[in-house]
Amino acid sequence: MTAAPDPVTSERHAHSDAPTAPVAPPVRPDHAPEHASGEPPRSRRLLRLALIGAGIFLLVVGILLPLYVYPRVAVLPADPQTEQVLKGTNATVLWPDPDAPAGATVLTGVNVTVRNFVSEATGVDNDGDDNVWDIATRIEVDGRGMLQARVERLSIDPRTAEATNCCGDRLVTDEAEPDGKELRHEGYYTFPFDTQKTSYQIWDTSLERANTAEYIGESRKDGLDVYMFRRTAPLQKVGTMELPGGLFDSTAPNVDADAMYANTRTYWIEPNSGDVIGIREEITQQYIANGKTVTAFEAKMDSVRNADDRLEQARQAQSLLPWLRGRASIVLVLLGLVLFVAAVLVARPARLRRRTSAH
Repeated sequence: MTAAPDPVTSERHAHSDAPTAPVAPPVRPDHAPEHASGEPPRSRRLLRLALIGAGIFLLVVGILLPLYVYPRVAVLPADPQTEQVLKGTNATVLWPDPDAPAGATVLTGVNVTVRNFVSEATGVDNDGDDNVWDIATRIEVDGRGMLQARVERLSIDPRTAEATNCCGDRLVTDEAEPDGKELRHEGYYTFPFDTQKTSYQIWDTSLERANTAEYIGESRKDGLDVYMFRRTAPLQKVGTMELPGGLFDSTAPNVDADAMYANTRTYWIEPNSGDVIGIREEITQQYIANGKTVTAFEAKMDSVRNADDRLEQARQAQSLLPWLRGRASIVLVLLGLVLFVAAVLVARPARLRRRTSAH
């Protein structure tokens, strides 16, 4: 006799034979679901666009700083209105003296002051971008007055600091001859922006030509890191001068004397701006005639400390210009590339990011 089927057992078998519905895996809260098309969700797309945009911005700024901004900042002013003052003690000078038999007297042990004031030249026909400066120099003997004065006109490229001779360069040493004599400058009057540890051809007014200023080392002056340069001109003839014969023990009213000149000048230069922070100068000017040498000017001088506002400008240049010239570009380009990499990672599908994280 066949037993009746157990209803519980029959029901269990029926359920075991029926197909089971797939169960969706739980969604991890730290991974948003991907779209059916494989596109990341809207929030990640926006983040990717923001990263790409920021990266492009940093790259563009990094490229523009040295190519566009720096050339417009590193420019010499058209009207500097700056003064460099040097003082010397125990100097020797040839002082005009109408009461002396020779018309002049050699003074020894005196104090002297040399002032160089740089300003924009006026009344100059300048159609280009060059700067045209007047450099007014006065040599004074303490307690007596002015010994010498001259005005030198210089045309200069405001970006390279090299002489251009565009606009009537000349030297005036006598008020009676305001046109003076023409000069053709060469080399540099001042040091250029981004001064390097190398030699430069610096203009010497007494020689009327450029002379080599050699790099001699680094130093620190008035709170600034500076480069040191030295320019040396050994004693040499630089021209002739008609002077009273009595100065040279001659009975002739006037004699043609050889003008001799020697100079050793040391510069302290802030290298980013090329600004002169300090000068030390040893200068000798002599006249030789009839076998006799007369000293016209001999002194050892040091520049006085620059004004605080000028030193502050040099400090700002020392801090800012290296970044505009290249440092900031390196940082910005690297940050831009990092943002591009981050944008690529954000755009990757979640399963690839999980796999990368697991590895």
